[in-house]
Amino acid sequence: MTNGRIVAVDGLDGSGKSQFAAALAAACAAGGVAATVIHVDDFRRELDFAGLDADAEAALYYERYFDLAALDGKLASFAAGSAGPGGADLAIVEGVFTLRVPTVAAAAALVALTVSPDEARRRILGRDRQKGRTDDDINHRIAHRYFPAQQRYRAAFDVMGRAAAVVDNDDWRSPRVVRCTPGQLPAPIERFLSGLA
Repeated sequence: MTNGRIVAVDGLDGSGKSQFAAALAAACAAGGVAATVIHVDDFRRELDFAGLDADAEAALYYERYFDLAALDGKLASFAAGSAGPGGADLAIVEGVFTLRVPTVAAAAALVALTVSPDEARRRILGRDRQKGRTDDDINHRIAHRYFPAQQRYRAAFDVMGRAAAVVDNDDWRSPRVVRCTPGQLPAPIERFLSGLA
C-alpha cells in the first residue's frame, strides 16, 4: 500500500530512469509539491570483480554492488513522516532493483520504464564511454552484470504487475504511457503522465 510520499522509477539499465525522474520532480515542483530525487547509484559499493566467472560476477553485482540497506534506512524515516532534504514532501527514488528496498516495496508507487535491449545497450555504451570506459569493458559489464542481474530481478519481482504506471521510453524524446492506474500517483505526476499518453 502506497503512502503518497515515495515514488520509485524502475527499469533496465539504460532505460532513462534518471532523466525521467528529473522530469517527474520538475512536474511536481510546477504543481506545488516539493520533491527530492534519490539515486540508487549513490549507494554503490566498491567491489573487486577481477577473476570471477560470469555467474559469480553477476551474483556479486546483484547481491552486493548497491547498499540497499542504507538506502532503505534513508527512506524509512521519510516514509514515517520526516521531511526530506530541503523540506521535500515527496521522494522520487530512481534506479535499478528498487523493489528490493523494503520501504519501496511496502510504501512506494512504482513507475516502470520499458526499453528494448538494443536501445538500452546503445544508451549504456554512450553513457559509459563518457566515463572513459572501453567498448570491451562496457560490453562485458552489460553481458556479465547489468542484463543478467535484471533477469534475476524480474524473475523475483513482478515489476510490471506492481507498477502504478508503465511507460515505454524507447524514444526518450517522446515517452509513451502504456498503462497508468488512476489514484495511485501524486496528482502532479498523474497530470504529467496524462500529457504523454
